[in-house]
Amino acid sequence: MKKHPQNEEAKNIYQDPPLEQLQSVLNLYTHGKLQQALSESSQMLERFPNSVVLYNISGASNAALKRFDAAIESYKQALRIKPDYAEVHNNMGTALSDKGDFEGAIESYKHALKIKPDYLGAYYNMGSVMRDKGDFEGAIESYKHALRIKPDYAGAYNNMGNALSSKGDLAEAIESYKQAIRIKPDFAGAYNNMANAMKNKGDLVEAIESCKQALKIKPDYADAYYNMANAMKDKGDLAEAIDSYKQALKIKPNYASAYYNMGNALNEKGSPEAAIDSYKQAIKIKPNYAVAYNNMGNALSSKGDLEGAIECYNQAIRIKPNYAEGHCNLGAVLQLLNHSEPALASYEKAISLKKDFNEAISGFGLLLLKKGKHSEGLDKLIQGEGSILFSIKRGFSVKSGGKE
Repeated sequence: MKKHPQNEEAKNIYQDPPLEQLQSVLNLYTHGKLQQALSESSQMLERFPNSVVLYNISGASNAALKRFDAAIESYKQALRIKPDYAEVHNNMGTALSDKGDFEGAIESYKHALKIKPDYLGAYYNMGSVMRDKGDFEGAIESYKHALRIKPDYAGAYNNMGNALSSKGDLAEAIESYKQAIRIKPDFAGAYNNMANAMKNKGDLVEAIESCKQALKIKPDYADAYYNMANAMKDKGDLAEAIDSYKQALKIKPNYASAYYNMGNALNEKGSPEAAIDSYKQAIKIKPNYAVAYNNMGNALSSKGDLEGAIECYNQAIRIKPNYAEGHCNLGAVLQLLNHSEPALASYEKAISLKKDFNEAISGFGLLLLKKGKHSEGLDKLIQGEGSILFSIKRGFSVKSGGKE
């Protein structure tokens, strides 16, 4: 009996090249020969225009080359041919996420899960995107789904710990990291992330010990040296912290945050010149590093270079116009130089950006008193919690990311 033409078309619609030819392209992709993989995929697609596998490989190759628009177009072409291809929906989600389209990525992962409800990778990836988007509850729920499918998934416990930590549930985060380590005892990243949560919880000794465990597993782990230094600094062990920042920088010379935080430690230790050099290195690596300019201004101010401090604070504000601390610090130095009107304007700007900024309110009050506005000045000082002797507001330590 003659076959119906529509059946013949349906039979051929997903036609892929012979397995050995597909394997050849896959080998190019897995060995990082991405341009060759793209070239061969393109040539094969001329002969097999309905090969969803070739479009998927082409998309993955483009994504690896950070050509996200081209990758997404390849994935869309695959889905036009086979709309229920869960793996392509997942891969398109990853490309959209890398492009910064978090909403689109989540939708793609949800499509993959409608087709394949037990798709472990889609739940895991969706959790990571939700965390990056700031939806910590959604991320935690997604990781829990992944763990129902694979209870011994150390990576999911680690990333769930990151989401819990970002949400502020530090005790639960630590338990999640511990579970990851029970499953995978050599999980250096989980030890490092657990150290961050311990530090944020105030358990500095435990945080340092967790970093040391990470470094036993992975001796060239720059982030673990960096996080250990942050905990040591908070503990008051400034010399040890500085040594640990230096170790991080030996491993990762372009680690701007390590230079910045080492600058903070040096300044606290009473070495403003060395601190300034460290901030300069941070800025050299990351030219728009507003908080580094701010803290370099603090160091310059502490050594009496008020004009240099003003230049730094102005640069911090140019980079980040709504930087309340920068405006307050600029006001403080202008006040020291008896530039009352510009100082008042700086304090006013700081207060407009941060309503409960006691240092700025107190500085504003002192200037009003100096101008003879006693009633208004006293009101501001009381509002600023009576902080007549206020210190220059320092920038905050940059924390390392928790992603493995």
